[in-house]
Amino acid sequence: MEKEKPVRLVWAGKGTYQAECNRLEREVSRIYPRPVMAENGGLFPHPVTPSRAPSANYLINGDNLKVMQALLQEGYAGKIDLIYIDPPYLSQGTYQSRVEVQEEQGSKWLTRTIFKDAGYKDLDHYLEQIFQRLVLMKDLLSEQGSIIVHLDWHVSHYVRVLLDEVFSPKNLVNEIIWCYSGGSGSRRHFHRKHDNLYWYSKGRDYIFNPQYREYSSGTLQRGLTRVKGDKYKLHSQGALLQDWWTDINKILSPTAHENLKFPTQKPAALLERIVAAASEPDSLVADFYSGSGTLAEVCDSMQRRWLACDFQPLAIQTTQYRLVRGQAHPFEVHGMEKEENAGQLSLQVIGREMEPGQDNLFIHISAYQPDDSPEEVAITESFSRIDFWEVDLDYREGVFYSDIQVIRPRRNCLDDSLPLSVSLTVPHKEGRQVAVRVHDIWGKKCTGVVGPETKR
Repeated sequence: MEKEKPVRLVWAGKGTYQAECNRLEREVSRIYPRPVMAENGGLFPHPVTPSRAPSANYLINGDNLKVMQALLQEGYAGKIDLIYIDPPYLSQGTYQSRVEVQEEQGSKWLTRTIFKDAGYKDLDHYLEQIFQRLVLMKDLLSEQGSIIVHLDWHVSHYVRVLLDEVFSPKNLVNEIIWCYSGGSGSRRHFHRKHDNLYWYSKGRDYIFNPQYREYSSGTLQRGLTRVKGDKYKLHSQGALLQDWWTDINKILSPTAHENLKFPTQKPAALLERIVAAASEPDSLVADFYSGSGTLAEVCDSMQRRWLACDFQPLAIQTTQYRLVRGQAHPFEVHGMEKEENAGQLSLQVIGREMEPGQDNLFIHISAYQPDDSPEEVAITESFSRIDFWEVDLDYREGVFYSDIQVIRPRRNCLDDSLPLSVSLTVPHKEGRQVAVRVHDIWGKKCTGVVGPETKR
């Protein structure tokens, strides 16, 4: 019998890429979510004991190709049960995030570019970089693992052929159609209101947990027995879900609590369904185009270990904010390259011994001067440029341990609701060094270190 000859896409330069084999040095911080907001007056109500325990959850800022190479070198081959990716779509669009700036002179809107999608003129390069990454993702998947690739009409037909080549057409589990509503002004074609999710397994023994939808009111009223007989009964969990999903909409409301004003953000309900169907509690789940961090937040709430990666600093910062706001489990932030301070920071830290073994620390940002940034709207108040800030209560050179995070309740409105001071109780320690790290609204960081003044 003639051997099967698979169909493949061909483009200039295909297969010329050679994988690197070097471990990459990382800048690391460990985050223990304890948010402080203006509504509690900058006071943290409970004593804080700095934690130094490692985490199993990782947020990585870097080129996902290099990140996956590093993970394979560090023993992650065959360790991931589910990979979900939402890569660029060749849409030839500019993806931006907007925030409102409120100052004494009035409100302004600041637009920040997240990334630009080159469109079909970049097709060869797009196919090559997707192909390279799919090969590495297959190596990272466990034998019971799956990959789900989220695309739309622009490029889904090309990527499906690549998925057939890397994973085999026999390992296609589902093509899921996600239908949604929303405004559209076009009168030249039917409104394009669905995405394609391609689910491929690594092998035949993949994780699958059936999902259910609610029965229609008509089905509930008549039951199944009239049509199918007495031996059929309605399932207590509902009807088995099909491969077209119409019950989850996009995030449409600009004031929705979930809406982080990140241009590629997907609803948590969509990722919850995917994670529930294709992984188990304590599975390791990964997203190498993580954007606003929806998958990381969903996995945290569903008892899955997670690994999220994005090249854009604003994506990493958005994810860090949402995980802190949601008081997630501890996680680590890794940067593939060490960053220099983006600005200058002046701090005041006052320590008072309130009782034996306990200190009260008052931490205040007295001045912040950011580096010049490419804003399109002038911001007169330097403090308005701060997205959020965090504190390491026992700083040691190397890893930054984020013990407290000071955030706005509404991240997309830069007003005066961000406290510049925080007061809290910590165990007494001689020679303590306190570090404060400021994150500005362009994804840059500035860190200052100071020892507390002692007052009694």
